[in-house]
Amino acid sequence: MSRYQVQVTETYAPGAQRPWSTVRRVVSVESGPCLAPVLVRLGRLRARIACGRRLPHDRQCRNCCPRIVVTEVRRITT
Repeated sequence: MSRYQVQVTETYAPGAQRPWSTVRRVVSVESGPCLAPVLVRLGRLRARIACGRRLPHDRQCRNCCPRIVVTEVRRITT
């Protein structure tokens, strides 16, 4: 599984309901090798690539399927 740990910083104007600026920062990435590589053909050339580069999210193996974990959310009012 590809796990991305993310920190989020939201900046609000005084009295606003929604942030006017949102910054996401990737803190760490953990991943493993693809468990189900896909064969890609171009004429006579053939290559195996990770399923995460070719298939939709719901058909990827568990190592290629991304998981996003939000570790911290900061709200700043200016």
